[in-house]
Amino acid sequence: MRFTKASKRLAAAVAATVAVGVMGIGTASATQTAEGQFVFGTGGCVAVEDVQLMNDHHDWMRVIPTANPGHCLFGVFDKNAWKWLGAAGATPSSNPSQYYYDGPGQALEACLIDTANGNTWACGPIN
Repeated sequence: MRFTKASKRLAAAVAATVAVGVMGIGTASATQTAEGQFVFGTGGCVAVEDVQLMNDHHDWMRVIPTANPGHCLFGVFDKNAWKWLGAAGATPSSNPSQYYYDGPGQALEACLIDTANGNTWACGPIN
């Protein structure tokens, strides 16, 4: 079978269309989180991302530290504004953070930083 430039271009276009469709599906499902609790951690630092549907029918998020060997910082990070939420940002406290509004247009994730391991970050899913 002999391939022409036109048939090669058509095959490449079909392959690109399929690849973009597959990437789009993967991206959409990877960034959407349901309500619930999601455990994450690194280097002995462990936390739970807690996403709850509240009375206003929108999500609210907080971080619940569950293991802090003394070198962990915890907080909720706003991916849109690229900043920590709360007055102190990421905190060494082992207490749960307050809930932060995570409704339409928001992109929050609970994160921690392991300061004893090169400031390695770990985060729950973006919601």
